Amino acid sequence: MSGAQRTGRGTVKSPQRRQHLAGQDRQEQIIDRAVELFAQKGFALTTRELASGLQITQPLLYRYFPSKQMLIEKVYERVFFSRWRPEWAQWLADRRQPFRQRLIHYLTDYTQAILHNEWVRIFLYAGLQDPALNQRYLAMLHKDVFSVINAELRHENHADAPPDARQIMLETEILWGFHASFFYMGVRKWVYQLPMPDDLEALIAERVDAFLGGVLHPARP
Repeated sequence: MSGAQRTGRGTVKSPQRRQHLAGQDRQEQIIDRAVELFAQKGFALTTRELASGLQITQPLLYRYFPSKQMLIEKVYERVFFSRWRPEWAQWLADRRQPFRQRLIHYLTDYTQAILHNEWVRIFLYAGLQDPALNQRYLAMLHKDVFSVINAELRHENHADAPPDARQIMLETEILWGFHASFFYMGVRKWVYQLPMPDDLEALIAERVDAFLGGVLHPARP
């Protein structure tokens, strides 16, 4: 019987199949542990320190991840890109609902995705040690979220003329400050070790109202 063994109960099992599943399980286990380790220590670990922190040997680490960068990419995919929802842009652009409601819906879901210890700490470590990773994420945020929000704000303000470069810059900077305030709550909790508000939904609604009060039909001197 090629590539298989018969057990005492007559069940045929393939050694190759068992090895494949064990390999996948081990790889996932390494990624899980690496998420915790990078959240604690950052990315400036040698492969020796990395293997020690993961409680495996260096040869085993290299067997599944031939380079440290390959493991970092898997961790980044697990923590950040797996939590990204294409629906966010669709929700924000759906004019069947009031814009305030759409913005609250998006921010409630977004904060639930990012306000976790590993998300916040790894994002900060990556920004200091490997900015290219964060730049990829922020480029996606600009393209799929910021551009939609700004377009909807112009629609709400009945702005017919297309924005010039200066207007786009100002809109983006104002939105940056507003949007980043939600990430900063995670910094307060998992970096500064300070409490985060309990009623997050009420806070989001209040912040949305304050934001829209300043950008919709603002008073001009």
